[in-house]
Amino acid sequence: MGRILSLWLPQLPLDRRIRLGDPCTNGPFAIIVENKNAWRIAHLTPAARQAGVSEGLSLPDARAICPDLLTAPADPMREGSLLRALWRWADCLSPRVAFDPPDGLLLDIAGCAHLFGGEKEMGTHTREQLADMQIQSRIGIADTKGGARALARFSDTPVAIAAPGETSQKLKTLPINALDVHDTIVRGLAQSGLKTIGQLYAIKSGELARRFGLTLTKSLSGSLGHEPDPVTPAAADPIYAARMTLPEPIGYKSDIEGVLKRLSDSICNRFVKDQKGARRFTLTVRCVDTGDHLLSVGFARPCAEPQLILQQFSRPLDELKIEFGADWFRLVAEHIEPMQPRQLALGKVADEKDSTAHLISTLGNRLGFDHVRKFAAQNAHLPEQEFKTLEILDEKYEPIWKACPRKRPIRLYPTPEYLRALKPGRPPVAFEWRRKKYATQSVQGPERLTSEWHYDGDKRTRDYWKVQTSNGPRLWLLTYPGETPPHWFVAGIFP
Repeated sequence: MGRILSLWLPQLPLDRRIRLGDPCTNGPFAIIVENKNAWRIAHLTPAARQAGVSEGLSLPDARAICPDLLTAPADPMREGSLLRALWRWADCLSPRVAFDPPDGLLLDIAGCAHLFGGEKEMGTHTREQLADMQIQSRIGIADTKGGARALARFSDTPVAIAAPGETSQKLKTLPINALDVHDTIVRGLAQSGLKTIGQLYAIKSGELARRFGLTLTKSLSGSLGHEPDPVTPAAADPIYAARMTLPEPIGYKSDIEGVLKRLSDSICNRFVKDQKGARRFTLTVRCVDTGDHLLSVGFARPCAEPQLILQQFSRPLDELKIEFGADWFRLVAEHIEPMQPRQLALGKVADEKDSTAHLISTLGNRLGFDHVRKFAAQNAHLPEQEFKTLEILDEKYEPIWKACPRKRPIRLYPTPEYLRALKPGRPPVAFEWRRKKYATQSVQGPERLTSEWHYDGDKRTRDYWKVQTSNGPRLWLLTYPGETPPHWFVAGIFP
């Protein structure tokens, strides 16, 4: 008979922020999720709970109760990464570990519990290990997956155990929603006077299926062990890495590049077979006197070409100081992604895309990818609000740029620059800007803009004029109508 341990992490999104040392978690703080077009409280700190906030409250109601409440939306991607890291860690408890998303793991512990002194001791040990990692947990152990999950989530004790053959007896007093069925089924059963799992035992499966569907009977049968439902271990992610140990230390850059070429060839050959690439590579160089040195490079898109890897590592290797040589090297590919098939294109379109990606990779490795920015359009009509800058590798906004329906200067000054009117007019017939005198040749405008009601900046109404000067530059002039005397500014310059 199998024994299943359900590991439930009820506060995983909040624990992730606590582990990162987020100062917001020291006071009233909550993780919110969007449910039925409303933001609701999902996880909260003890300080927020003491202030009267509870799970399920809408965000406006929670802030009415606790005005000092700080919130942050859930991040399923990063929380999934943490759960995957814990899945790898759980290998020290059992060799058969499966995911129970979004906040749980399932372990087949048959033949493993005695290594910890028993099932209760194993559960206590697991919770202590997770507590050291600042992660809250609850554990249920039973003969079936459904039984273990129900005990972990709805039992009164943090480590709930159903002895072998006693799963049905242990589940008898638990509520029906412990079977992990839809809320509509739970409400329908409650209207019929059925509130606990034990009350379902006396009803025939055919009657339950006829009135409430097969989902209920299947979940009940699986939890009681009437149907097989084994733990299916998740397959480990392949590790793309290569290492080399030399009989004698080397120290010349050309020799190290030769080693790096062999390592990158080994990894990229596997990438070609699997049609994958990596956005980051880390090289470990172990010197005989100073230990390990880590060198990392990134790429704008998945890379599987040894020559590009060598090019990006050229600068880090120049800065690496080796006195007595290095004899151990390891290259690891990280952030693995599928390589998308590329269609052959006429002309130089494909070459231009490759050159752009290579330029972004080079700048990112030298300056930091967070310092290489790109433009993204925003739904606003004020010039300074029509766009924002994002990290170059941010893929949330595609396409990168959308054409603005209104013509805007190629260069927009964050702070409009004052000009001195020499001959008054609307706009000035002649003016001085940056110690140079200009004469107005032709004008187009005005374009009157007002700020949105929620805008926190300058709320004054603005008039913009396109002015072609006789000196050459085509300027975008700004004034605030109603001001006496009128003041004029240069807001931008057209190509």
